[in-house]
Amino acid sequence: MGQVIMNLLLLAGLTTLDNKSYVLDGTIRGYVEPIYFKLSGDIYIVNFVYSINPSDISENYQIYLRVFLDRQKLMEEKKDKKISKNAIYMVDSYEILSKPGRYTIKFEVKTKSKSSKIEFPLIIEEDSNLNFSSLVLSSSFYEDSLNSPFYRNGIGFLPNPSNIFRDTIFYFFEIYNIKKDSQKLFLRYIIEDKNDSAILISSPQLIVKDKEQLVISGKIPLNNIPDGEYNLKFEIVDLGLNIKKILKHYFIIQREGMILNDEIRYFIDYIASPSELNEFKNIKDIKSKNLWIEKFWKIKDPDGSFYPIFKQRVIEADLKFSTPFKKGRYTDMGKIYILFGQPDDIRRQEIALGTKSYVIWIYYDGNKKFKFYDQLGTGDYKLLFSNVQGFGQYLPDIELEENR
Repeated sequence: MGQVIMNLLLLAGLTTLDNKSYVLDGTIRGYVEPIYFKLSGDIYIVNFVYSINPSDISENYQIYLRVFLDRQKLMEEKKDKKISKNAIYMVDSYEILSKPGRYTIKFEVKTKSKSSKIEFPLIIEEDSNLNFSSLVLSSSFYEDSLNSPFYRNGIGFLPNPSNIFRDTIFYFFEIYNIKKDSQKLFLRYIIEDKNDSAILISSPQLIVKDKEQLVISGKIPLNNIPDGEYNLKFEIVDLGLNIKKILKHYFIIQREGMILNDEIRYFIDYIASPSELNEFKNIKDIKSKNLWIEKFWKIKDPDGSFYPIFKQRVIEADLKFSTPFKKGRYTDMGKIYILFGQPDDIRRQEIALGTKSYVIWIYYDGNKKFKFYDQLGTGDYKLLFSNVQGFGQYLPDIELEENR
């Protein structure tokens, strides 16, 4: 049986579904990537996920989407978009519904003074045997999946249209129209370089065919792979039907020079020691700062698993807790959120106008509690008490009582 499986895996795929993003052409730098998932029947949700360089846009902008089938225009839409003042990066999406087919997409981003556009194919294929969603690559999965930009089957994620990764790739796709029988699906992934040479091959995974639809997700550490251009390929073999299909996605590993484009790697205020912070702040030239921060993260996160979580928490803290006066990461709530993540329970005390408003965050792991108050009614909650040493005034038992 093992040799039969390996022979099938070595066969050329009956169908190769190629996933990739496209670079915007014009004065607004960015990327766009179409991703699609089955909604029901032969209807698919298509999201055109795009990222834009914030420094290229200083005003609100418009997205223009035109869809063609056999040179006939099927739809043309425009959406007005607003810029977040606290944006560290800009990732958004444009959603439509579609049936299987081979389409031509014209995508354009415009302001009053700048514009960029790109034309690319969108191919949604469906037959009676073994169909797939897009293969989505992400820098992390969300801890709080329900509040994530994309949520599918219990997993929250934000696609990375730039396809540039550093330490880890998180992947997600769905398999449809599985014929339930006594046979199995076998799956493996391969990372190939630009010469199609295999750099990394996973062991085949056995999947029982007891459902008509499956979700495949996970992560791949990139620490031992050098910078460069690669393809991530998933080979799926249906032993009952004797067919193999391939999902493929282009990506880039870029470590050198990436630090300057990822300012969160410099934000080490809560995870560095006082001596490390002092040493870092006393470095004057950019090259030395880059080398120092690179060494810091290699020690802090040797396997590349911590930084994606840390980065996502910083981004979410800025989105959730920013005020007109400071970024969310610098607020007390932002600090606790970055260090401990989304609280398991939040308790509030509704009190009269003009008095303090209290909130308690509770983490079940270790029964950690943090009590905040909004004295001025501005939404900037200050940490008052906690039962964790070093965070606010220490109290072993935190209660929602106004006299504390």
